[in-house]
Amino acid sequence: MILSACAWLIPRAAAATEVRVGSRTIGEGYVVMAPGPEPRLLRRTRLVQYVNLGVYELLAPREVDQWRRDEADGQIEIVASMRVRHDFGDFTRDAGPDSGPVLTSVDGRQIDLMYGYVQGRRLGNFFDFRAGRQFETSGLDWYAFDGGWARATTPAHLAVEVFGGLQVNGAHVFGWPTWQLDGTSGNEPADRAGSPMLGTAISLVEYRWIHARVAYRRTFTPAGINRNILEPTGAADGSVNEGVIGGVDQELVSATVNMNLAKGILSPFAAARFNLGTLRLDDLSVGFGLAVSERHSIRAQYLRTIPSFDLDSIFNLFTLQPFEDVRLSYQVRAGGGWTLLGRGSARIFRNQTTAALGVEPDAAVTLGWGGALAALWQHKRFAVRTDAFAQGGEGGLRAGGSVDGQVRVLNDRIGIDLRSYFTRYQDDQVPEREGFGLSFQVGADFKLWDGVHLTLLAEELLTPYLTHAFRGLANLAVDWSFRAGRRRS
Repeated sequence: MILSACAWLIPRAAAATEVRVGSRTIGEGYVVMAPGPEPRLLRRTRLVQYVNLGVYELLAPREVDQWRRDEADGQIEIVASMRVRHDFGDFTRDAGPDSGPVLTSVDGRQIDLMYGYVQGRRLGNFFDFRAGRQFETSGLDWYAFDGGWARATTPAHLAVEVFGGLQVNGAHVFGWPTWQLDGTSGNEPADRAGSPMLGTAISLVEYRWIHARVAYRRTFTPAGINRNILEPTGAADGSVNEGVIGGVDQELVSATVNMNLAKGILSPFAAARFNLGTLRLDDLSVGFGLAVSERHSIRAQYLRTIPSFDLDSIFNLFTLQPFEDVRLSYQVRAGGGWTLLGRGSARIFRNQTTAALGVEPDAAVTLGWGGALAALWQHKRFAVRTDAFAQGGEGGLRAGGSVDGQVRVLNDRIGIDLRSYFTRYQDDQVPEREGFGLSFQVGADFKLWDGVHLTLLAEELLTPYLTHAFRGLANLAVDWSFRAGRRRS
């Protein structure tokens, strides 16, 4: 009997699954100007609720005396995020017949599944997978899909990936507004067609000084899986055709590389996305960071981008010119809590001869310029920052500045923020597009409990084009977690 009691008092190793639940409620109230011959103000009263779920450490430790499973032994997790939103104002209700359907497609959805998948990490110390709704970035490519992703890591520090599923569509019930199809309102039958996506990638892994990845993906809309979607023919009798015409929507190759050389002194990087459907380099970014000393650092970057549309979009018929930008910034940690930042930029616009008429442009290349200065001072519970910027040349003039301040009181339980900014703008093509904006903001963050925060924000905007531009925002965030599992003897 005594031996049994002593055995019960001996500590036993326990395997426990960790569950994390996060909730965030956001309320917004403000007005917007409705365009038209008689402009009027429309009220927006929005409520947005985020619910996040994470279930971690589903696999028990391999050894009896372990509390947590080693990272090298692999682990399985479940993560998900859902958003519920509604607009109680008259923003959509009082919209005209032309803009009403568009506003409904953008703001009419009530439930969005942001992501939700089962994830396995380092299973067998070489295999990773995800199954469910997920999003991925590769270089300058960003996409979301419902399906599976798998990666196998080889001893040669090369990882091979395959992925596939259905592309997330903003017109679906649990879609995502970001993925609304090009040039559509989401109300037509064809807008709800299913589009499979397949891809593969190869990457360098487990090197501290370099990370590189090259990926290929193809998205298409086959007629076979969309036979039940019938489109109107445009005839007076409202007849319909046989269904959606199949085709390739996107076919892209993306690449990215980041390096950390000379113990972090030099950090070159590059990313690109090539469109196989149009045989065009859509996006390019290349640059480097240089730590001159412990206090001084330089960052240079070149950007080139051009609008990208699905291959069946009518916008591909228009002539598009790439936008190029060269940026150089210099940062100094001056000591005493001060950080100084200066940035200059040049925008490059290349003008080509009109193909049909052979009209020569006034200049083969036009330039825009820009510059900014910033100063930041940080203390333990107080910070202030001031910025000034100007941008001119092609497109007109934009200039202004801002002042931000934050102070935390009552042992960091309350944070008070003050901000004011001024902007002056003048269009070089339309003289009527000229004016200014002056804004005053005040906000406060209250730590009600550990993991429970209430944030309030109010803003008043002064501009010659709006008589009422007050805006309010409230955000209640609740994050909590617990561990649940079984005892092991």
